[in-house]
Amino acid sequence: MIGAGTIGSAIIRGVLDAGLGWSVVATGRKASTLRRIRRLGARVAESNRAAVEEADIAVLAVKPHQLPGVVEEIRGAAWGKVVVSVAAAVPLSWLAERLPGAHLVRAMPNINVVSRTSFTALAAEGVPRRARRLVEALFGALGVYEWVDERHMDALTALSGSGPAFLAEVLDALTLGGVAAGLPRELARKAALYTMLGTARTLLGNGMHPAELRDAVTTPAGTTIKGIMAIQALGAKKALIDAVLEATRRAAELRGAVEAPRA
Repeated sequence: MIGAGTIGSAIIRGVLDAGLGWSVVATGRKASTLRRIRRLGARVAESNRAAVEEADIAVLAVKPHQLPGVVEEIRGAAWGKVVVSVAAAVPLSWLAERLPGAHLVRAMPNINVVSRTSFTALAAEGVPRRARRLVEALFGALGVYEWVDERHMDALTALSGSGPAFLAEVLDALTLGGVAAGLPRELARKAALYTMLGTARTLLGNGMHPAELRDAVTTPAGTTIKGIMAIQALGAKKALIDAVLEATRRAAELRGAVEAPRA
């Protein structure tokens, strides 16, 4: 694990808690990060290169602007290894140019790795089956995963990577709505949280389209239709659609900056 921030630490915890029988070696730049790595049950490597040299699978969990320095350090050591990048907007072509001989996978998990309920999008080209199995075991321990064409990664960065923040905004709005209606804040928060969780489980469990669930709840001249009318009148649904589109555009901009030819 190269980098043990929020996502990196959550991946370490998930792997060790999942009973895979794997050992984890990790790196970090700060003393506080190194202490956290040890508390999680992983070993600390003396350098990024040393960590990759002894690993079967290396996860690059650093910010995009940190990635050039990291890949330069591990070049050569990554030959024949499975290298997974979770850096947003960094394409496989960029990695392949700098890490020849590595089996490269691009991953987009989300913050829900902390509760092992992440949806992770995976993209790769020409990676052998053994490498895919390692990656699937890793991200299967952290939630659910799906292999996708890399061209979908910008949109998935927006929808799945940024999506928890969008849903947190919806949750906060529903909570404040409950408070405005007279509920104690904690009761409103709990009701909104479990309603969101239960709705997701219901939709996942029976394959129902969201509109079908909405129609099942909506009765003529009832409370639900009045609320939906307010949502439509205020453009809240369009705002969420636009949020995903704007985040997708930003992901494409960041990818374009990464792919720009070096001077």
